[in-house]
Amino acid sequence: MTNPTDHPPTREHVQQLLDDAAAATGILPTIGQCQQLNVELRRLLAGLDRQVRHRQTSLTPRSRDWYAADRLLTDTGAVLAETMGLGLLSAATHVAALGRQAAAVLRWLEA
Repeated sequence: MTNPTDHPPTREHVQQLLDDAAAATGILPTIGQCQQLNVELRRLLAGLDRQVRHRQTSLTPRSRDWYAADRLLTDTGAVLAETMGLGLLSAATHVAALGRQAAAVLRWLEA
């Protein structure tokens, strides 16, 4: 696991995080792996959230793109407000949701 003061994650590291999160509900990872994914995906989403907010400031208010950014910010906030829960399945489901949201934000940022 990396420290918050480390350099931004590489594209390969981000893709590996997303792949691990997507696989989390197929073959359940350990609780330790879920905890690590939770920390790293939250860190990734925090950085992506800042990028969306920054880009949104350059968009025409109340335009289609502005509302798309607003929806992403709302959805990201909602998924970040959730916790892993107490069981392995809930933890795996949670990290999968974090990964899906990160992938959605990345698609929007790259569009």
